[in-house]
Parts: sequence; structure tokens; C-alpha cells
Amino acid sequence: MSCCAALDTAAQQLAFDSQAHRGGRGLMPENTIPAMLDAIDRGVTTLEMDLQLTKEGRVIVSHDPTFNANFVTTPRGDTLVSAAAKKIVLYQLSYDSIAKYDVGLKFNPEFPRQKR
Repeated sequence: MSCCAALDTAAQQLAFDSQAHRGGRGLMPENTIPAMLDAIDRGVTTLEMDLQLTKEGRVIVSHDPTFNANFVTTPRGDTLVSAAAKKIVLYQLSYDSIAKYDVGLKFNPEFPRQKR
């Protein structure tokens, strides 16, 4: 093996894995399709996400087993209060019920540069 081939192999083994935590939640609403697409457009090689199950056993992408009051709004567009949000357990709801909530309408105050 030549010196150049050995260096090339070593560089491939040390390749940097660029990850988007929750789809890049600092830039886009977390765990959404637009966030994942934006991360891919930025050259990310790994999309990190957490999964939860609905009442009927369907898989959904959500970091927490409950809604996050920082950025989730109700089906009527109302803001969730943190204590109320923590009582809404995703695995106790149907997929159709969960789909009525919005995770991109309200900006997450932790990430002021986040786009919709």
C-alpha cells in the first residue's frame, strides 16, 4: 500500500459526521419535515430524531412523550400552558388527534433565529 493510499484510507475513517439534532432545531421548528430538508440542504449527514408511539401504535417523530409548551399550539391555535402540555401524553392520543396540533406556528423562544 502506498503512503498516499494509507493516508486516504485514514482520512475516510476519520470523516466528520455532521448531525442535525432534532433536525436542526436552532434553525427550524424541531422534528419537522422542513427542518430535516433544511438540514440536508446544509450538508448534514445524520438526521437525529426521537420517536414516540400513538395510542394505536403508529410511529411519530417527537423528542418528548408530551407536547412542549414552548412551541406547540392547540388545534384552535391557542398557546399551551406548560403544566397542561405535560399532561397531554402522546401515546394516549390517536394519530389524528396529535396531527391537529401545530409545532411550527409559534416560535420557540429558546431559538430566536429559528425560521418557520
